[in-house]
Amino acid sequence: MKKLTLTLAFFVCLLSAGFASDYKLDETAVDQMFTASTDVTFSPEAQAAFAANPTTVTGGKSVGMFLVWNFFCGGLALHRKYMGSDWGKLWWKYFCIPVAGGVASCGDFLYVLIKGQDALDNYDGNDDWFVWM
Repeated sequence: MKKLTLTLAFFVCLLSAGFASDYKLDETAVDQMFTASTDVTFSPEAQAAFAANPTTVTGGKSVGMFLVWNFFCGGLALHRKYMGSDWGKLWWKYFCIPVAGGVASCGDFLYVLIKGQDALDNYDGNDDWFVWM
């Protein structure tokens, strides 16, 4: 069985090497394409103007995005950062007490899932460990 597999792999490699040599590149067409293209260099003046006007998010905080953040990053409290919670006394609890971070995250997920937009309003600037209690 090993010999059959090795022989088959050898022939597949031979066939792929044989077909690869038939490809021809038309260099004049490539050169014409580059000469006809527009220049898109990023000048320092444009970079300064871009940095002076940062892109802002026009929409508010949504329930769906909160649930996605909580589901994937809830154990690290990144869903709280998305909602604008203060970080004064919250970070060390999530990192030093692993089980409690998961419990708080599950509670946050269910609270927002059940209450919806009314629950999201409680997170802005809130530094409580359990917002839903």
